[in-house]
Amino acid sequence: MTGTWWTGKRMSGRVLAWALWGLVVVCSGLSMVLVALSRSAPRPDWHPWEFALTEPVAFVAFAVPGLVVAARRPRNPSGWLLLSCGLGMALDNLVRAYGAYALVHGAPGGVMVVWAAGWSFVCVSFPFFFLLLYFPDGQLASPRWRPAVWYTGVSAVVMFLVGAFLPGAGAYDYFPTVENPLGVPALSFLRSVIGVVTALFIGGPLLVAVASLLHRFRVAGTVARRQLEWVALAVLVAVTLAAASAVWQDVLGSVLVDVGTVVFSTGVMIAIVRHRLLDIDRVLSRSLLYAALTLSLTGLYVGAVTFFQLVLQRSSGTVPLLATAVVSLSLQPLRNVLQRLINRLVYGLRDDPYAVLADLGRCLEATAEADRVLPEVAHTTARALQLPYVAVELCQENGELQEVARHGQPALEPVHMPLVHRGSRLGTLLASPRPAEDGLSSADLALLHELARHIATAAAAVKAAERERNRLRRDLHDGIGPKIVGIGFAIRAARASLFRDQGRTDHALAQALDGIAQTQSSLRQLVVGLRPTDVIALGLVAALHKRAEQLGLRLDVETVDPLPPIPADIEAVAFRIGEGALANVAQHAQVDHCRLDVTTGDATFTLVIEDNGRGLNGAPEGAGITGMRELAGQVGATLTITSIGEGGTRVEARLLTTDSAARPWHGHASANGSED
Repeated sequence: MTGTWWTGKRMSGRVLAWALWGLVVVCSGLSMVLVALSRSAPRPDWHPWEFALTEPVAFVAFAVPGLVVAARRPRNPSGWLLLSCGLGMALDNLVRAYGAYALVHGAPGGVMVVWAAGWSFVCVSFPFFFLLLYFPDGQLASPRWRPAVWYTGVSAVVMFLVGAFLPGAGAYDYFPTVENPLGVPALSFLRSVIGVVTALFIGGPLLVAVASLLHRFRVAGTVARRQLEWVALAVLVAVTLAAASAVWQDVLGSVLVDVGTVVFSTGVMIAIVRHRLLDIDRVLSRSLLYAALTLSLTGLYVGAVTFFQLVLQRSSGTVPLLATAVVSLSLQPLRNVLQRLINRLVYGLRDDPYAVLADLGRCLEATAEADRVLPEVAHTTARALQLPYVAVELCQENGELQEVARHGQPALEPVHMPLVHRGSRLGTLLASPRPAEDGLSSADLALLHELARHIATAAAAVKAAERERNRLRRDLHDGIGPKIVGIGFAIRAARASLFRDQGRTDHALAQALDGIAQTQSSLRQLVVGLRPTDVIALGLVAALHKRAEQLGLRLDVETVDPLPPIPADIEAVAFRIGEGALANVAQHAQVDHCRLDVTTGDATFTLVIEDNGRGLNGAPEGAGITGMRELAGQVGATLTITSIGEGGTRVEARLLTTDSAARPWHGHASANGSED
């Protein structure tokens, strides 16, 4: 039943589309007949009789793509708006044709038809503006563009009222002697500001509609981007023809403008119905390059001629030669610059690896939630390289790959890039070539290979964060949870015996207090075991090196990196102790560099930081050193701080790398990482 209803709906849409196009044909045919019968009627120079007789053919041709789109995609308003625009052209032309005929032959209704010619342009311009707002999928770019629709609609009403009731003569300069029969004298002041009114209510909606297309192009996916590229190519051709019409300001110029409108309409049709017809990326990039190069060289030549005429104080055969020389010398550099700009527009940032890496770095910095890191990485990579599909797969505990992030859908077989971090393969980066290309270029592959290294670091951080979450979940469930339940039972027992057995109550409360103390101890162990973000992402040595750079220190590393696996809590404590030692060097040692040495044994891990500064000099230990000692004590480690040689300080932390459950737990203070 639903299929029958939709088939009927689609058939009615096709019938309506053919009816509208037929109306365009009828109006255009009537216009040609009326023009043929009124050859002696006065016409403006830009619209002579011969051109007026043949121009309706362009209106019919303009409406054909609208017919195709409306018949094949009836739910997409773009086809209906194209048809409406073509019908508006035909009606506008019919009104002018009948007005000219009526003035010559005295036909009835001529004055009112001339009145309609004053506002019929609204039926052409504003469907075009709405088309740009709703192209290509019939939806606004986002809900934020709804005010643009209201602005365009209000502008249409305003321009209709101005065209319909502005007093005076000269609708389109086509009928300069006929007064507006419905003109309102109170609106005469608008003639002095008609340019401002036109800019606000015609130029404004046009700029808003173009801005909507530019916004769509910036955020569009692969399919929408290709559709917009087709329209961009059509607009480029139409603008070129319009620019050429400025040179031939006669019938040929008008013909070029009409051809440009048909090219635009055809571009919209191809974008919606057959957007995969050609390698539009390559066609558009070449067209943009040659058009921009032609305009730039023309402007450069004119500027050079003007400059040399001013410098030489005369006009001679030397000036064109000098200008030609300037253009010739500028041709290749200008072409290279324009090619880079256009490649960036069409192919993204593949020719600028630094920009891609910087964009990826900003993405990682701006993403606070670990679960969003890899999806944002995939989106950023696809957007930067204009790829239709980018995905990240991570290795699971069973050895299988699982997709954890995806952007888009693969158009072709994707390329696989391994994600390797510190010698271990974590997963795969997948990237699909652009639809019109056979495969990724060498530049794309080189950039993806470099990106894979950085994405692997992000993936390692995500996996480490996931392990931390799982560890916390397990420890909270298996360790903290039962203790809290035991505390609850003890308190309920104390409450039950509160007024009956004081000894039993005291015993129950003692059990509750003991449970609270054990819970506090377990929580501190969990806190100590939390690894800093830099340690997760970079490893212990690289994280300390980064911290030294932040403190303005040069760190000489004398160790092997990567280190063998170290328990998470030991690695976290080692980083906090090293961070505190580096902070003390930066604040008190009066040197700009120090040495880091990390060694590992069968069950020990030793971290040493030395500087050649002024040494301890018998100064009492401050809060920073005290905090480091407390950290070491919490995991059963030893911390030794001594002066070396004639000056300098050596901080040595020796930590046990056996299972955390077997290590003693000392004290209950938590170090805050403060510095001496």
